[in-house]
Amino acid sequence: MNVTLVPYGSLTRFLPMLYPHFVTSEIWSHGRAEVDDIVGFLYSGRMQLWVFFAGDKETPELAGHMITEVKDYPRCKMLVLQYCAAETGTMEPIEGAMHETLERFAKDMGCKGIEFVGRPGWARSAKAHGYTSKTITYEKFFE
Repeated sequence: MNVTLVPYGSLTRFLPMLYPHFVTSEIWSHGRAEVDDIVGFLYSGRMQLWVFFAGDKETPELAGHMITEVKDYPRCKMLVLQYCAAETGTMEPIEGAMHETLERFAKDMGCKGIEFVGRPGWARSAKAHGYTSKTITYEKFFE
């Protein structure tokens, strides 16, 4: 399993394969965004698409995605995980690599930390990677 940032020029190649996962993200947004909005965020450059691959190097299979945004607050920048959806059973084996990759990217972008809003079921996993929850908003600040 690995996590890969999709370059802007490769978006069109991945979007059709990710459509079912984008529908899941739309559902979990509870009316905040539709698939067309999510795709628009990617093509505008406002957000970044990351994909998960399962399988071996010869036969990698696209297993899911996450979408991040570098958010400029008045006093600092944070990397915000906006959307994430994957095949059942995909997250557990990739979780460590996902958090390491996001943290490295956030630091490279000059962010002070990472934050995301997630369902209550993420609490145990998020805590294991140094996040705390505030009304189910998970945040991790770098030292």
